[in-house]
Amino acid sequence: MKGIQTRSFLTVSQHYDLRILLESLLRQLIGVSLRDPSCSKEENFKDPLKGIETWHISEIIGRCRAHLEDKRYFIVLDDLWSPEDWANLKVAFPDNDKQSRILITTRNRYVAESCCSDPHDLIYDMEPLPFEESKKLFYKKVFKLDQCPVLYHDLEVISDSILKKCSGLPLAIVSIGGMLARTKNKTRAEWEKVCDRLGSGLETSATIGGMRRILSLGYHDLPYNLKACFLYLSVFPEDYEIKRGPLVRRWAAEGFITGMHETNLEEIAAKCLDEFVTRSIVTPTRIASTGLVRSCKVHDIMLEVITSKSIQENFISFVGKQQYSTIGHDKIRRLSIQADGSGSIKEQEKHNTNFSHARSLLILRCSEKPLHISFAHLKLLRVLDLEGCWWLSNEDLKEICKMSLLRYLCLRRTNVSQLPKLVGRLKELVTLDVRETSIRELPETATQLGSLKHLFGGRYRHYTRVSRVKLFEPHEALTIPRGLKNMKSIQKIAHVDIASSSRTMQELGALSQLTKICAMNSEYGGEKWKPFAASLNMLWKSLRHLSIIHWRNRDTGLEIFLELKSPPIFLEQLYLWGRLSVLPPWILSLNYLIELSLRENFFYGDLLRQLGRLPSLVSLKLYHESFMGIQLCFEQNLFPRLKQLIVDNAPNLDELRFDGGARNLERLTLAFEREPAKGIVGIESLPRLKEVEFFGAIIFDSLVEGMMAEAKIHPNKPRVYREN
Repeated sequence: MKGIQTRSFLTVSQHYDLRILLESLLRQLIGVSLRDPSCSKEENFKDPLKGIETWHISEIIGRCRAHLEDKRYFIVLDDLWSPEDWANLKVAFPDNDKQSRILITTRNRYVAESCCSDPHDLIYDMEPLPFEESKKLFYKKVFKLDQCPVLYHDLEVISDSILKKCSGLPLAIVSIGGMLARTKNKTRAEWEKVCDRLGSGLETSATIGGMRRILSLGYHDLPYNLKACFLYLSVFPEDYEIKRGPLVRRWAAEGFITGMHETNLEEIAAKCLDEFVTRSIVTPTRIASTGLVRSCKVHDIMLEVITSKSIQENFISFVGKQQYSTIGHDKIRRLSIQADGSGSIKEQEKHNTNFSHARSLLILRCSEKPLHISFAHLKLLRVLDLEGCWWLSNEDLKEICKMSLLRYLCLRRTNVSQLPKLVGRLKELVTLDVRETSIRELPETATQLGSLKHLFGGRYRHYTRVSRVKLFEPHEALTIPRGLKNMKSIQKIAHVDIASSSRTMQELGALSQLTKICAMNSEYGGEKWKPFAASLNMLWKSLRHLSIIHWRNRDTGLEIFLELKSPPIFLEQLYLWGRLSVLPPWILSLNYLIELSLRENFFYGDLLRQLGRLPSLVSLKLYHESFMGIQLCFEQNLFPRLKQLIVDNAPNLDELRFDGGARNLERLTLAFEREPAKGIVGIESLPRLKEVEFFGAIIFDSLVEGMMAEAKIHPNKPRVYREN
């Protein structure tokens, strides 16, 4: 919509916490301040939302209204269940005569009518897909084509029978299609069996019960090793965005994944998630330029099916999930505690339930301690996820560190500030996540964690929703004590402060299993990098992901990386933040490099001619002041596999030109401090372009309008966004 200055998408769902929903709204609206795009001085890192967890709900509403008061906005409220939902939320949206728009989706017409108080408000009834559109969707899911291939023409009649039972409902169609896509023998006999198992489906009555019956087939069709992973998805609330990394690490920690000897369990778990995407059990919500699904959601009705199966098999117990609450059940093995804003958790506190047998505990969206849980009594826990539990204290950690069987511990976005020395007792711990906390230093005993594979700390923020442009926070990385070499199992470390861990960095090279390291220097002087650079030469064989952040951009701190005796030639992702005189020559030998991110490097000259010969590069992100030249030209035959390009404030740029190169580009994200004199030229030579996004403190209307005009005549009709 033309002229929209800010927008937000909120999924409400049947059970929600109003405070968390309003927090999400404000975070989307405000985001990161870009008034000084350089973000190079410490004062530019002030977070306008710092401490939001402690604000009164009226303050959050007030800030939402203040931010929207003088703007034309577009808000989507997805899945409202009652008129009260609209009454609770509409107070955050001022009527400012700016022709703003609010789009609401609901299953209930009465709710829709209650939201329409103005004569200009409209109700649009969603109809089932027409039969021909249903066939296209079905065949696209099964065969990746709009129609049935000639080779399988004998399946057309039975396909029609299956589709009639789906009654034009997309969820049913993609679920059955996803299941049939995975069958090895695509024969009429096999498909007739599936059709018979559907019963009457939705053909006679388009009910939720009929839909559940169709979706349940997906569960029964799963291989045995995937069924536990499927049931585990019920631990999440409705419309919850499930992140790939934490999910696969939890699956592995739960013992759902088995592998041979040295096999990486997380890699096997990741393949299970990809299988769920293919089968349409989960819906991708964020996809990387490489095609990797970064996060996903489970459709509400699919979640009902999974939850019912979990309860039937006593797989997971619930508190706060009203209609599924299993409080009082004996021998609880896995427990999911969810705040829904209804007070059901406090009501259930009255019950005396024994959690001592629990192996897994997940607490979500709970701004207050939900139950009188004594961590001291949970001695059998393997998995403990407390992300966002602001009530968690350092005293609680002392009890948690006595859980000797713990394999997965997530303290992300909690109020803790110090890990106790007792953490060294967690001999089985595989994952420790303290991101977005006040923990800055690990105790000496942490080096006794011989089983630890994944260590995460520090924090970052995103500029935009579409392309996830990241900004790392200075002085927020972890200090790691000496003795790191004893942590032989470690595979991922992010983020470590090399300035305060300089002696420890000498031991880094002894970690033969290390695949990912994110290192930050918060001080002046390149000499701090010497121990780290020396260790890199010993990690050339194992390293796949490397981030080097020297955030003081006037300091030539990364010159030491111009020459590496044994560079990590198998790198797949590289992020270099800091001044360099020239591009390190070893980068051009990275034949497996998929993603390259550069920031404040001050490169001139033919940067693209050098990088364009990297054979595997899919994503190139040129952040602020990475390039100081006047032209970026993508010449013919360069960047043969590039799909994503970010150009974030190249201060001297006069022209961005596509001259026959980067022909597979799909996503283009742009921010400019000043309008390029010659503009953006040649997008007609990008046949696969899908999205163009403009973001930043200043967005030039002439650039956006020019791009929109070109998009209309482009064969692929790319979508054009503006994020302000």
